[in-house]
Amino acid sequence: MCDASINDALPPPRRKVVPGMCIKCKVTKPSISIRRTLYCKDCFVKASIVKFRAALTKSRKRVELPQIKVLVALSGGAASSAMLKLTTDFINMERRGTDAEPPFTGVVIGHVDESCLFPGSQEDEIRAIAAESGLPYFKVALEDVFAPGEGQLGLLELVKASIAPGAARDQFCARLVEPAKTDSQADQLKALFAGLTSATDKEDMLDIVKTALIMRLARKLECGAVLLGDSATRTAVKVMALTGHGRGLSLPLEAGTESKWFHGVVVVRPMRDYVVKEIAFFNRWTRQRAAFVPTFTTGGPRRASIGRLAEAFIVELDRDFPSTVPTVCRTLQKLEPRAEALAARPCVVCGMPAELDAHAWRSRLTISNAQDTEQLPVPVEASAPDLLDITSCLCYSCQNMLHHTTPGTVLPRFCTTQLQNAVDSTASANNHNDLRAKIEEFLIDDSDGSDSEHNQMQ
Repeated sequence: MCDASINDALPPPRRKVVPGMCIKCKVTKPSISIRRTLYCKDCFVKASIVKFRAALTKSRKRVELPQIKVLVALSGGAASSAMLKLTTDFINMERRGTDAEPPFTGVVIGHVDESCLFPGSQEDEIRAIAAESGLPYFKVALEDVFAPGEGQLGLLELVKASIAPGAARDQFCARLVEPAKTDSQADQLKALFAGLTSATDKEDMLDIVKTALIMRLARKLECGAVLLGDSATRTAVKVMALTGHGRGLSLPLEAGTESKWFHGVVVVRPMRDYVVKEIAFFNRWTRQRAAFVPTFTTGGPRRASIGRLAEAFIVELDRDFPSTVPTVCRTLQKLEPRAEALAARPCVVCGMPAELDAHAWRSRLTISNAQDTEQLPVPVEASAPDLLDITSCLCYSCQNMLHHTTPGTVLPRFCTTQLQNAVDSTASANNHNDLRAKIEEFLIDDSDGSDSEHNQMQ
């Protein structure tokens, strides 16, 4: 009796391992080694599909997703193409059971056309990849952020209002303007990125614009969730880059497996358990095509930007220590958004939580010339009634980005919408009364906004 109870308490025996054979079938020689685990070709593809299905199912349970319409964000790269293939396999697998409840009411593909900034982007190849899946395909262009039909509030033009680098009274001001009728949306987009002085700032603004367009497309198509193809390697790089940018407060929201920060749309990253090596072999063995997606630092040195440097650091470290990427991702999973982050109003530029004391914190950390700090003129806002002080509406990272932006640069139209939301919020109401008075003539009544929106839908 004693021996029997001891045997019952013992853990189940580990899976039998046949030396030199696949860990699953044990009869075929391995074709790939993932984290020192050997797989043959067929077992690796099956394991990848099962892992994706488990990850997506767990995410649906954690965020309590009902049967909703889902948008698959397709950039054309290896990770997003693999995610599209795995999503279609997941849907087909669920449909095999007659009594099985469909996971989603509908699945569509969303893509942001970047050919305006990168003429060498393979848009035809991306369209062909989407067509192979058989899912509805919708595309938006980067220059659509300046489309006049998206809002009637005008555009924010940055003004040279920064008194001194890092000074206590360093402020960020803008004015509401209307673009010239002769300027096309493509010209306005190129002027925006021309006003950014570093590759790091350009990459940040590109991510901000693409995120805003994808969320806008998801709401337009009435999708309740967006699937992003951030792999484990990409996530680890993103954690390092966001930390370097000073985005620690919003880190769980920007890189977490699930995020409910965007109103009405849940962001899910089901590729978080795949390293780039797994994705490359999965695409190769399933004959899933992928397109080349250029960026501002393509072909550049490792110090071209913070993101490029973080990528080189993670990739080189993971080469010698294969547990680097999984360790960073597991650490990220333990992070939870702070209550002050969830309660904070969105930043005017990036839309992430804007810390109330971001300006003071930045002033304490920034090194500046002591003579310039002592001899500061009076802030320009008092003598310029048409200027809007947006300092308190910016997060720490966006303050650093706009500090080096060329004066006269016009921000995308969604920044004006987010400024209006910040003005209308109850937080710091006394500080925003003057702001609302200055932009009162640009605001739209609820009745006018609903009528225009109804007309656009028709």
